[in-house]
Amino acid sequence: MTRLPIWHSVEEVPAELGETAVSIGNYDGVHRGHRFVLDQLRHHAESRSLSPVALTFWPHPRHVMGAPAATPLITGHEDRDRLLLLAGMRGVLDLEFTLDFAQHSPADFVRIFLVEGLRAKCVVLGEDALFGRANAGDIETMRELGEELGFEVVTAPDLGPEGTGSGRISSSGIRRDLLAGEVQAANEALGRPHTVTDVVHHGFRRGRELGFPTANLGPAPQGLIPADGVYAGRVTVTAQDPAHVREEPLTGAAATISIGTNPTFEADGAPRRTVEAYVHGAHDLDLYGDTVRLEFLDFQRPTLKFDSIEALVAQMAEDVEVTRRTLDAERSRSDAAS
Repeated sequence: MTRLPIWHSVEEVPAELGETAVSIGNYDGVHRGHRFVLDQLRHHAESRSLSPVALTFWPHPRHVMGAPAATPLITGHEDRDRLLLLAGMRGVLDLEFTLDFAQHSPADFVRIFLVEGLRAKCVVLGEDALFGRANAGDIETMRELGEELGFEVVTAPDLGPEGTGSGRISSSGIRRDLLAGEVQAANEALGRPHTVTDVVHHGFRRGRELGFPTANLGPAPQGLIPADGVYAGRVTVTAQDPAHVREEPLTGAAATISIGTNPTFEADGAPRRTVEAYVHGAHDLDLYGDTVRLEFLDFQRPTLKFDSIEALVAQMAEDVEVTRRTLDAERSRSDAAS
C-alpha cells in the first residue's frame, strides 16, 4: 500500500519534496473558503516551481486550550487530511498540538517548521491569520519574518458566500447549520455533502425486525453528527472487514439515515442517541465490522414518537420513498449540469 504524503514531524518530510509554498490552518471541514485559499496556494506554488503543502494541527487547538464541546469538529482527523490532499496538496504536515507546542514563539514556529522543516519560500495566509504563543503573531509579523528569513508572504482574500470575495465561509457557520439540521446550507458552504465515518456496530436489531435493517455507527464517529431527524443520504464502504467476502464494495448506495433516541421504543431502556442508515434494497447486507462513510444530502423530517409499530413502519416506508425522490432529483440536476 502506498503511503500517503502526510507527515507528523519535520523529520518525516522527504528531502525530495524540495522548496515549498505553505498555508497554515486548522482546515476543519476543508470547506469552500479553505479550498479557495488552497487554490491560490497551488497557483503561487506552480508559478514559482514550489511544492504546495498544508501545515495543520491535531487535536484542534481549541480542544487543547479550551472546552472541546464548544467546538465540535466537522471532519475527523483522517478525513480532514485526505481532503487536503484531494485539494491538490503535495503533502500535509500534520503536527500534534499540545500545551508545550503552544509555547513556541511566532519566530520559533516560523523558523523551525516553515523555514527549516519545509524549506518554505512562499507563505499564503488570510489577513486575520494568527500564530505562535498566545496567537501573538499576525500577518505583519509573518511579513517581517519573511523579509528576515527569506520567504515571500502572500495574502489570500476571503471567499464570500457566492464566491465574490465579500463576507466569508466559516467552519463555525457550518457547525451551526449542521447542529440545526440544515445540511443543504452546510453542503453549499462545504462544496460537497457532509460526511460522518465509523465502523458499523451492532445495534438493537429493531430495523431488521421491522423490515428495514440498518447499519449502526458507534457512539463517537468521525465527523459532526447533525441534529436529530431523518435524512436522505448515501453510504460508501471505505474499509472492509477481512471476514467479509464481497466482490464489489458498496459505493454511493442510496440510504435513509436516522439520528435520534428512537422515542417509540423509549420503554426498552435508557435513551441512547444513535446514527443508523438503511441501505435501500439491501435486506441481507452484512456490514458489521466494515468502515462506512455516510453522506448527508437533505433533511426530511424530525424524529417522532409513534403510537404503534404499524404507524412507524408506514412512516419508514414513506421516508425511503422521499429519499428516493431526493436522490433522483439530485441525479437529474447533476446530469443537466454535465
